[in-house]
Amino acid sequence: MQGTAALAPYQGQIAEIRDEMAEAQKKRDTLAMQRAALRQKLIYEKAGVSLGGMALAPFVQLPVTLGMFFGVKKLCDLPVEQLKYSGFEWVPDLTMVDPTWTLPIIATVLMNVQISVSMRDLVGQTPQMGHIMNGLRVLTTGSVFLMANLSSGVLVYLITSIIMMIIQMLYPPPTPLSRRALGIPLIPEHMRKPVPSMRESLQYARKWWNQKVEDARAGKR
Repeated sequence: MQGTAALAPYQGQIAEIRDEMAEAQKKRDTLAMQRAALRQKLIYEKAGVSLGGMALAPFVQLPVTLGMFFGVKKLCDLPVEQLKYSGFEWVPDLTMVDPTWTLPIIATVLMNVQISVSMRDLVGQTPQMGHIMNGLRVLTTGSVFLMANLSSGVLVYLITSIIMMIIQMLYPPPTPLSRRALGIPLIPEHMRKPVPSMRESLQYARKWWNQKVEDARAGKR
């Protein structure tokens, strides 16, 4: 959030540079790509943002997230005998799948809520990011069929984790005071981008696909 907010004033310049890089890549102009990359690096330095640090952050938490998931899954698959007696009438045996599909549906809904909450901080991101997040919302609806094959214990873990992440995103509220306390720059209202609708994302996807088809045909010619 700190990096995103710090880069918000420079998003117009960054978008232009990325367009230049894409055009240079089409023309296979290595020198132009290097110039654009250098300009982008200078903007990040001016904003006080480390590109490597922003890219590294998700990978730091990935081993913990995957380790917890596979650890809980292994406990349910063994199974650990105590997990067969949860003490809750709704999910009495955590080692079995949920025959009612209630837990997979709850997990899927919460995943969509989490994505919706995270979209509040799309300000300062590229215009495509909102469409990508909408695409993720569509993909998560299909995950209910995958989660239906997971044991109830794994789903309880996932639901608990998602709820805690939503709380973490919502608290403290994104007020000017809390942002200053956390070192997150304030962003003027005119820089905030509206979240795209599903219809707009569908139109964007069609336009993107048609452009890719045109580029492929042009390449063959």
